[in-house]
Amino acid sequence: MAESHDDVVAQMTFAPYEQRGFYRFLDKFRLLDQIRWTEDLIARSIQACCTKIIGEGITHCWMDFSINKYMCYLNWSEREAIQFIHGRFEEYAPGVVGLVLSLKYESPRASQKKYAALINDPEVAPLLVGIDLVGDEACFDAEFYKPIFADWRCAKKMTRAHVGESQSAENIMNAIVTLGVTNVAHGLKIINYVDVIKAARDHGVTFDMGVTSTYLTNIVTSGIHPARMMFDLGLDITFGTDDPVQCSTTISGEHDFVCHNLFFKPEEIIKTQEIASRNFWMYC
Repeated sequence: MAESHDDVVAQMTFAPYEQRGFYRFLDKFRLLDQIRWTEDLIARSIQACCTKIIGEGITHCWMDFSINKYMCYLNWSEREAIQFIHGRFEEYAPGVVGLVLSLKYESPRASQKKYAALINDPEVAPLLVGIDLVGDEACFDAEFYKPIFADWRCAKKMTRAHVGESQSAENIMNAIVTLGVTNVAHGLKIINYVDVIKAARDHGVTFDMGVTSTYLTNIVTSGIHPARMMFDLGLDITFGTDDPVQCSTTISGEHDFVCHNLFFKPEEIIKTQEIASRNFWMYC
């Protein structure tokens, strides 16, 4: 158990010589489920997050969040949890953050369905810009998520899945064709599959990159980073922090990294920012 703020940070980040890997990366998030969350603690966490966002000069962004960890300790309904979280973001950074509801692949399917059905709640739907599938991609099941994503597409929300990261490009194709995703997080395995590349272009899919995280997960270890090749192939990509705490990074830090290590030119970075901005205003 963590005994201090520094201990929490140490457990959620990678030490310089710590073993890296995809499942090791996912383990970093488990600590969040062990915290005894209170309204005050949630509010202060959101305030700290907004302070960093504003401090970086970010005028708009979207952010994944899940609510399962709060339901264990607070006498809230799912609607109340989302209303509270949205309200605090609007209080500390008005109009800046679009909230994306995360479903964890490995969570019980009944709870995933329950959370996903919140899109049908007229008091909740306007507070959310999209849905995202996160966690252990080995649990991806396109047929299970198909009706869920149909509801969110019907509501004109962003639909995203973390696929083609730890698993094969087949998951990317299924996410595009079966789920109709608007966005794919990472999707690095796409580069060797012409048919998947064509499907992504034809459907106008955006690939959201978290470059630092791909090194922490050991998805990329050496050579040319797939993000560079994906951009050169004409795919729409954006750069984000993925998970700024776990990755010990910032938006500006990610941009600096891709400029120096992936050889992106300033005008190419601007293009990815324009794509990100277009995506934001499409759903916010």
